[in-house]
Amino acid sequence: MEQSMKVADFQLLDNYISEFNLKISNKIPPTEEVETDGRIGFGIVSINEKEMIGQVELSYEIDVKQKNSEVGKINIVMNALFQGSSKMKLELFEEMLKINGATTLSHLCRAYILSVTAQSGMPPIILPLMNFEAFFENAEKEK
Repeated sequence: MEQSMKVADFQLLDNYISEFNLKISNKIPPTEEVETDGRIGFGIVSINEKEMIGQVELSYEIDVKQKNSEVGKINIVMNALFQGSSKMKLELFEEMLKINGATTLSHLCRAYILSVTAQSGMPPIILPLMNFEAFFENAEKEK
């Protein structure tokens, strides 16, 4: 089935990595298995209600482990601008910034980390997909 493309009411305008650090204590052969653990942070930096543009920031702090020993750390912070439809209510736009914005940036960060680690002479690190609905529900409960 073919249909014409319908543009979504929520668009990524721009994104950039504001911080990145890869620190490995020793060479990890590309054939070795590594595990990851870490923390994620997310925040809405600003919202321009008139133009319905929001800036968000997503950060990962990842511990790289080999045979239960920490062998490295990866830190990445990505910022982005999203625009919503002028007909969108502010509450819906904020929710979309959180769920859709965090998910979009997460995919971009995952791809960046995979690419950098694959080119660094170590095993490529593929971060798991995140459930951001549960992430924000837990954050609300912790408030």
